[in-house]
Amino acid sequence: MRLLVAAVVGYCIGSVSSAVLVGRAVGGIDVRRYGSGTAGGANVGRLLGVRYGALVACCDVAKGMAAAVIGRAIGGASGQMASGAAAVIGHILPVWFGFAGGKAIATFFGSCVLAAPAAVLPAGALWLALYLVSRSVAQASAIASACLPLIGWVCGLPWRQILYLAVMGAAICLRHIPDARAAGQGKRPRRPGGPTRPQARGLMVIAVGVGLCLATLPAVADSGESIRVRVGLVGLAVPVALGSNSSQARLRVAGSLEMPVALFQPDEVGQIACVAPDGTRTCFESPVAVEMVALDSSPARDGSSPGSSSGSAMPLIWVGQPGDAYRGQFELVCAAESGEMHVINILDLEDYVAGVVPYEIGAGAPFEALRAQAVVARTEAVALGGRHDDEPFDACSSTHCQVYRGAAAELDRPDVRRAVDSTRGEALFWSGKPAPGAKYHACCGGMTESAGALWRFDVPYMVGVGCGVPTPESASRGAAAIRDEEALRAAIETPNPGDFCYGSNGYRWKVEYTAGQLAAVLAPVIGRPEHPESRVIRVAVVERTPRGSAVRVKVTTTEGEYEIAGEYAIRSALGGMVTIKSGVFVVDAEGDPPSTFVFSGAGYGHGVGMCQYGARGMARAGYNYRAILEHYYPGTTVEQILRPVGN
Repeated sequence: MRLLVAAVVGYCIGSVSSAVLVGRAVGGIDVRRYGSGTAGGANVGRLLGVRYGALVACCDVAKGMAAAVIGRAIGGASGQMASGAAAVIGHILPVWFGFAGGKAIATFFGSCVLAAPAAVLPAGALWLALYLVSRSVAQASAIASACLPLIGWVCGLPWRQILYLAVMGAAICLRHIPDARAAGQGKRPRRPGGPTRPQARGLMVIAVGVGLCLATLPAVADSGESIRVRVGLVGLAVPVALGSNSSQARLRVAGSLEMPVALFQPDEVGQIACVAPDGTRTCFESPVAVEMVALDSSPARDGSSPGSSSGSAMPLIWVGQPGDAYRGQFELVCAAESGEMHVINILDLEDYVAGVVPYEIGAGAPFEALRAQAVVARTEAVALGGRHDDEPFDACSSTHCQVYRGAAAELDRPDVRRAVDSTRGEALFWSGKPAPGAKYHACCGGMTESAGALWRFDVPYMVGVGCGVPTPESASRGAAAIRDEEALRAAIETPNPGDFCYGSNGYRWKVEYTAGQLAAVLAPVIGRPEHPESRVIRVAVVERTPRGSAVRVKVTTTEGEYEIAGEYAIRSALGGMVTIKSGVFVVDAEGDPPSTFVFSGAGYGHGVGMCQYGARGMARAGYNYRAILEHYYPGTTVEQILRPVGN
């Protein structure tokens, strides 16, 4: 329905013929009865002068851009392309002006400024070069339009944008071919405007209609697309016992053996031993695939949990790990170098997301917050490439990537699965691609952090924003610099009840160390084994981000000065992520020499991206998941994932 609305709005905008309106207002004529007979800037320029032709061309570009902007607001990227294609149809066949319009090159250009921005500049340069050579608008437009899909491919555009350019470019090319042929023969274009043959008009309308279909296709086709994720279950002990929680299923090992439960352990280098319940021991060459099948030997499918859209109906159970159930299949890999066994869970992206959401934001979070977390977790999943290039999996199951613990929480809390299924395939997009580095954290303490300031990873959608009611003032609050220690101290000591994360775990915190305890905590930094009598005299933050996160700390001891750089390193050195909950803190020393050090801080986590407690608060305040994501990742849109990044 949203795409239909976007198309109708786009057509209505495109049907407003600026050429006809300017011709009537300036010259008192219908430009379609004179010159080339078309309602376009080139014909107006020939009849009324260059300046009026330029005005019409600018208006046509503007209405293409307006249609794309409104379409995106209504239906995202699909709505943008549907509205842009409909605006082209409206320009060629305007309902307001008897269905006799122009050739839509300027309107199409305007729609592409947003729908496929990377292709606009090279396409415009090609058109200009062709025009300078041929001195024919029709010939330049026909050839440049035909080259659009190649330009899109060279620019690395997603396939959906390339198809859009191909179909719409074909339509524009067909519209200009008769005039281009006439110009090549040294003849004037025939009147009235439009295709000189009914067949050409029919082909053009069909091509534009296909363009509209392409715009709506991803929302349907992508929902069935399967992206597989390989998750390394790190930190879990071996040997590994796997089994089923159902008498109607069996494990299938290496595609041959079937049994209710089996024990797996590394054997010789490159081999894995499988021990059946009766003690039978079978060795397999690594890797070993383990899946669950029904008793009839057919793969077990959907149906175990309400709303489940993918994965095994009866998840694999990791025996000895209470409550640990896993969808998909396992792959056991024995590392030839170390002899250690990697346990890898291979499953559908949606099942992976369902195993992340409850352990990152909490299964009891409000529904819209669960949906927001699902979109962000899915975005992160497709952007994880490169983190484990030297290992046989795509993502780990720890905070290094995202916390993943299987299907247990999903099976217990139906809202989790419902939140994942209701956002199926959706991710955050920036400039037409899944947004890399869509980070999140537990609690921002009132304002989020800029990724560029904290990690030198400068992206426009991860900037500091206030964690309060979304307004222009709150949006700029997070970017306001903490000018000095006193300003930061005042912000920490005066919490704002209007913050969505107010009162949550980590919103404000305090840690107290004796001098001896702090020296012990800092032992790896200050060389305590070499200087056992070393005492900490002072801890000073010497560099902060605009939000106030410490990125460089100087520790002064009786033996000398030591510097710690980086927010993560600082928190780790001062007691760990759970103790020093964020980099936003001030330090007070009591006594001379100091006997006690007090760390007072705000927030829990690095502070970049979505504040999870803030998302909970926004959901409770009535905001939907799209509004939550728009607030914490300004400028991004929620779109369907077409393919994994890099494929």
